[in-house]
Amino acid sequence: MVARKDVWAAADGIRARAPDADGARMRVSVRTVRKELGKGSFGDIARELAEWKAKVGYRPGIEEADLPEALQRQLAAFGTALLEHVRVEQTRHRIAEAEGEAARRAGYEETLDEALAQVDLLEAKVALLEAEIARPRAETPSATAPAGEPEAPPEPAPLHFHPVYGKARDRAVASAADPVWTDVRVAVTRELERRGPMWVHAIHVALPDGLKRRAERAGLPLTPAWLRLQLVRMADAGDGVAEVEGRFALAEAPRPEPVPEKGDVEVGAGPPPLSARRFWVLFVAEVHDLLLERGPLTAGEILAGLPEEWVAGTKRYEEIDAGRLRQKLRERIKRGRPLAELPGKRFAATAGWPGSRTLDAEEAA
Repeated sequence: MVARKDVWAAADGIRARAPDADGARMRVSVRTVRKELGKGSFGDIARELAEWKAKVGYRPGIEEADLPEALQRQLAAFGTALLEHVRVEQTRHRIAEAEGEAARRAGYEETLDEALAQVDLLEAKVALLEAEIARPRAETPSATAPAGEPEAPPEPAPLHFHPVYGKARDRAVASAADPVWTDVRVAVTRELERRGPMWVHAIHVALPDGLKRRAERAGLPLTPAWLRLQLVRMADAGDGVAEVEGRFALAEAPRPEPVPEKGDVEVGAGPPPLSARRFWVLFVAEVHDLLLERGPLTAGEILAGLPEEWVAGTKRYEEIDAGRLRQKLRERIKRGRPLAELPGKRFAATAGWPGSRTLDAEEAA
């Protein structure tokens, strides 16, 4: 082991030597110091020599030029400042590259969101068109069946879901699907209340995996396209959801009119005092008479053709619009009322109204 003073003394001696015949100076290095001392390990010498170079500011390149000491110090300071400037510029360049990459990534994500929204829209349109094409095929009797022979039964229509729970020919499947769709609506409403307007893909991702598995077992195609189709239908019917620039949000519920808790209430100016339940019995009967008189009509055409006092009277119970009327008529069809839904969202009367238009007759039907 060599002492620090021996290493430093050898380094000072090598530095102070005059240049050789070619004008070259011997450099102070671990190898030259080891040769000068004739002993010691390279590791011990390197450690002590590094401290010596830092203390005396040894710059072999500048010293070999044989410049005045003051100029050597200035050149050393300039070299240090230049190196620091280069490091700063390199750091600034890396930061700029990182910021540019982040901006590009944000642009890519925004473009991806827009593309996914367009995909949602196109998939919903395709699903809607497929549903509209399949419905007439399933409901229209075969026109090519030979006379006198029984017609072949139509192929079962695919399962279609309307704003509340859907219309299905297979009631066993519908009874299993109804609770699932109710839970889906609750989960969607909870996410929209918590996070505000959302893309349909984000809503689909937020739904619990267990609910998706239940929907699959119940026969519900719980995909983003199917979910968007149902949300669009709910928004069109004013059923608690609104579409805002491609995203979905909760619709503001209208403030209901005060409804008496008990007793009869006046409906419009013409009809006698009615309870809420009896009012809707007579209201649907009025719709039935209109359809018998004019033929198949859409929900909007039915509202336009009804007497004004009946439409105005709904404000006392549940203000009616085309979407809610369509929903009520579908419910009455399921209960066996003489009504039918035709392609194009039109409704028709299939027979006369059963019995008198009293509440007892309606309950007995």
